[in-house]
Parts: sequence; C-alpha cells; structure tokens
Amino acid sequence: SSGINAEYGGYDNMQQGYDYSAGYQSAAPVSSCPYTDVALPPHQPISSTTHCRAKLFFVAAPQPISEEVLSDIFCRFSELVDIQIIPGTAYGYIRYAMKESANAAKMLLDGATIAGSTIRLSFAEDSGDSKRAKIDH
Repeated sequence: SSGINAEYGGYDNMQQGYDYSAGYQSAAPVSSCPYTDVALPPHQPISSTTHCRAKLFFVAAPQPISEEVLSDIFCRFSELVDIQIIPGTAYGYIRYAMKESANAAKMLLDGATIAGSTIRLSFAEDSGDSKRAKIDH
C-alpha cells in the first residue's frame, strides 16, 4: 500500500476506505468541487515548507482561472507549496514539496476542464530562474 500512497500524493487513501489503485479517473468523487467534473481526492493542508521539489507549468484556455479556484483544485494533492500566476496571463506555476504530488496532479488534471477553461500541465525545468517549461508530447 505504500506504493499507492507515494504514487497518489502521499496520503493514506486505503485507511479512509477509498480505493484509488485503479487511478483517480475511475474513483468516485471524494469531496464535491463546483469547478470541475473530475473526481478529486479530499483537501490537504498547504505545505508547511517553502522547499519546492516539483514545479508544474500550467496554461488555461480560453480564459484565465483564478488563484482561488486553482488553490481549491491543486491543494487536494498533498504538500502544495504555492501557485504563481504570471500577472495579466492565463499561465503560471504550481509548486509542490513532493514530486509524487505533482505527478498525481498532472496525471489527473492535464487536459481537464476547470471553471470553463481547459488546463494543460507540464513539468517545469528546475534550473535557476528559467521561465521555459519542458513540454511532454
């Protein structure tokens, strides 16, 4: 069961009686979210650390998604550090203290519709202040 916990963001889903071993897409929604139809895990506390181990680059189209909505969605994967929206744009970064959380968020939400916009996620480069993202095609 520790492999499932690490793969899906580190929280103990089995203890709560939810079986995510088949993947988030097939799981019943655990907590309601008015912004998306995607089945999401329950809210998790924001990370107590500011150390980022994984960073996702996001683009929303056709319109930006508010930081409040993004926080509600992405805090459901443990150890969310912060969300940085580039001012005046529909893109930015979602930072996690655990790589497994970023992996789970990307697996579940890449291409999902959130608040009427489609969100695309990719892993951002970790080298210095680079604004470029590594896009997986």
